[in-house]
Amino acid sequence: MIFFLLLGIFLLMIVGVNRKKLVNFIGPNNRLVKKLSNYDWFQNPWLSGIFLFVLNGLLFGMTLLILYGLGFLTIPYIHLLIMVGAVIVSLVSWIIILNAWDGNKKGRILRGFIGSSFYLILTLVFTYMIVTLEPQFPSDDTFMAFIGLAMAFIVSLVAFITCFLFTGLFERKEIH
Repeated sequence: MIFFLLLGIFLLMIVGVNRKKLVNFIGPNNRLVKKLSNYDWFQNPWLSGIFLFVLNGLLFGMTLLILYGLGFLTIPYIHLLIMVGAVIVSLVSWIIILNAWDGNKKGRILRGFIGSSFYLILTLVFTYMIVTLEPQFPSDDTFMAFIGLAMAFIVSLVAFITCFLFTGLFERKEIH
């Protein structure tokens, strides 16, 4: 499992290096980009940040719901495909939001921080769960629970950083 975690972080670093190509691949001519950029409320950093926060929560919740449903099936490793799909959908959503923004740098950073704070809150929750981890009954081994919480911590921290980079720090630039 650690292999898949490190592979995911490595692939996200590759995505970060090639972000300009990805941002321009979706581009400002995308139907969703045009629709979002036409809304006046979306150019307000607070409202678009709340929109991004709710979007991240919905994507996370839908992924959890799908993974919960897959728990009733006996198909091995399909959960990994679902998680990869969730990462791709999240990245595409963040790039659409990046392309739809027409405001200044300060507003972009504010919007990115507000929206990505969903994952920051999750990171803090997982940190609290790690710190307060106790056995549920005498002689209960909490090692596997710690491993799961540590992986959840890493995934949520990487999601916070990636979301903040794509929606707050990166600028939309055209490559000719």
